[in-house]
Amino acid sequence: MQALKALGQNFLIEESIAEEIVALAELQPSDKVWEIGPGKGILTTEIIKYNVQLRAFEIDKRLQKYLSQRYGNKVLLEFTDILKADWFSYLQKDGSSLKLIANIPYQITSPLLSLLEKYSSFFSRLVLMVQKEVAERLSAKPGNKHYAPLTIRLGLVYDIFSKLQVSREMFYPVPKVNSTVILMLPRANKPLISNPELFNKLLKIAFAHRRKTLANNLLPVLGAEKTAKLAELSQLNFKKRGEELAEEDFILLSDCWAAL
Repeated sequence: MQALKALGQNFLIEESIAEEIVALAELQPSDKVWEIGPGKGILTTEIIKYNVQLRAFEIDKRLQKYLSQRYGNKVLLEFTDILKADWFSYLQKDGSSLKLIANIPYQITSPLLSLLEKYSSFFSRLVLMVQKEVAERLSAKPGNKHYAPLTIRLGLVYDIFSKLQVSREMFYPVPKVNSTVILMLPRANKPLISNPELFNKLLKIAFAHRRKTLANNLLPVLGAEKTAKLAELSQLNFKKRGEELAEEDFILLSDCWAAL
């Protein structure tokens, strides 16, 4: 079957890599597991060896007959777009402490990570194959060129680790970039965000123009008087750029902004 570029399909072809990916999930027979994008089933076959309950989401209906015949009732197959699926309904069926394993199409990475952020309380362990650059962004520190709002938002709810580098030659068709397998675990001591909507708005503003200072990004939104007041309340250096501020700085700024 020919891979569809429109769906971002690059099928993993190295079974030893599939074994390593699934091993990172530390599966137990009682686990409930989601797989996103089973494709031809290289990860699926490895996952079901652990006798777990597996629900697999596949958008390509050309694979329906093949996957249904291959796995029968061993896998709950959902032929739907994971980005449009009723997540809450599926999560209600499968309960909390879910594990997720996926070799995801690069083009859906950002919206999928946003959903995993939104529903983070339902997951106990996530193993994702992502573009190497995305892995670098998720683990970036302040001052790094990869540091971004996504870094901060996902870091509030997950501890994220790069576990396995995967060469592009391990896929067919061969993509233009290399991949990294990341492990995401629920963060034990999640910081309190008193106003999440305002916090996320602040992140967007601070990174709107990466080369501009925090003051210059805030001025068009808050005006000179409120920007000066926010600098006074927070005691932060507004000559810094947003990419130089740490998580705790953004939490402080958000709280101070709410108090204006």
